[in-house]
Amino acid sequence: MAEVVVNVENDSQIYDLNITSKDVQTSTYVPQPVMVLADGSHQFSVISTYPDTLTIVDVEYSYGTHSYDPKCHFRYVILKDYRSGSMLPQSIIAEDGGGSYRDRATCSGKINSFDPTTGNSNITLSVNRRKY
Repeated sequence: MAEVVVNVENDSQIYDLNITSKDVQTSTYVPQPVMVLADGSHQFSVISTYPDTLTIVDVEYSYGTHSYDPKCHFRYVILKDYRSGSMLPQSIIAEDGGGSYRDRATCSGKINSFDPTTGNSNITLSVNRRKY
């Protein structure tokens, strides 16, 4: 069963980061609620509901509870290649949203490690708030 370990870094030391949504139809997120580490970063694991074919990590983080607060939406997908039998990671999609011209979130993601046989991987999602 493929497991994705997700580390979420809050690069803004001043503002608190909150998880606002996650896809629970295709994946299970553990622990629940998300573990917050001493440095303010979040860590959790994602286990697929369809472990032999597909793993999806789909989460959104925000710097507040209002719709206009800066936010980041991340999506990471691992698919099985039926010709080779290997699991193949897709690029991490990191989209910023909300905010205003003077208050934006910058989002990025990287794959730290990936095992093509099992589909196990470790990724880091980074969120920063820029106020001008």
